Amino acid sequence: MAQQITSTNSSSILDPTIVVQSSESTKTSDLTSILSIQPKKLFHSDITREATTPPNGQPHVRVGAVLLKWWTFIAFESIPSMMLTDSQADIAAYIFSDMLDPSEELVISYEKGYRSTFRCLVPERCVESRVINLVALMMTCVFRRRNEDPICWFMPEHFARYALSDEYTPAEVIFDFLGAYMSLKISHVIRVSIPICEELHWYFIIVDFTSRRLIILDSLPCVRKHQQCKRTSIKVATYLEAMLDDHIFYDDKSKVVDCSTFWPITPFGLPTQKNRSNDSGVWTTSWMRECSLQDDFNIQINDST
Repeated sequence: MAQQITSTNSSSILDPTIVVQSSESTKTSDLTSILSIQPKKLFHSDITREATTPPNGQPHVRVGAVLLKWWTFIAFESIPSMMLTDSQADIAAYIFSDMLDPSEELVISYEKGYRSTFRCLVPERCVESRVINLVALMMTCVFRRRNEDPICWFMPEHFARYALSDEYTPAEVIFDFLGAYMSLKISHVIRVSIPICEELHWYFIIVDFTSRRLIILDSLPCVRKHQQCKRTSIKVATYLEAMLDDHIFYDDKSKVVDCSTFWPITPFGLPTQKNRSNDSGVWTTSWMRECSLQDDFNIQINDST
């Protein structure tokens, strides 16, 4: 059998333990507890299925997997700089192997994640919107475990696309987001995170209700497009404001939503991605995961993964 060697940039976006929890690891990922995984027999590997019910009553599936070491090496060989544990390498082999069905559903939620979906995490490929949306769903569920009405909202890619296209009014698409990404309680929402993709480049806007700022996070900023990014952030915030002015939120009007007046800013001294790395999606999802509440946006990305 020919050796296939693959490396990925996935660990910065989606730790393999998020998709499947190895029986060798005691880590419990955020996503494992809220998204169902389809268990499969893999050669002679032992894949078990354990259903549990968390405190919020939402059922989930935890999947444990023990993969044969020789199979893992054939399907996926990591390099030392990737700093993957054995269990992470096992899961990477299961996700990224070309020997397994690309149409298999690995994540089942409002947005499905197929094996082929995660191929975009291979280095130098652009991260697809489906992966961005899966991370948004993951973070939404993380905050919902803390509070049924989360203080931070994480919007999917198509929110900004609708806002910038002028094709859909907020009232026409509100139910595309309500429930999955938004709750009816807006009085205690302090931040709304919105990923934006323009010309295959991802960047990120945080609508911060506490500081009344639109925080623009871009891993490869362009001086020529700086003013355009500011205008885009204001347009997206205006769309959000119009959506939250819908009558469906009238029972919770203790918060004045005027985010269209917030001032767009770019934090000074942000780290940047490597040129031609196509890692803007990796940086965007890392900011989503690591900076949902903090004001220090100087994250570190392992370029090897």
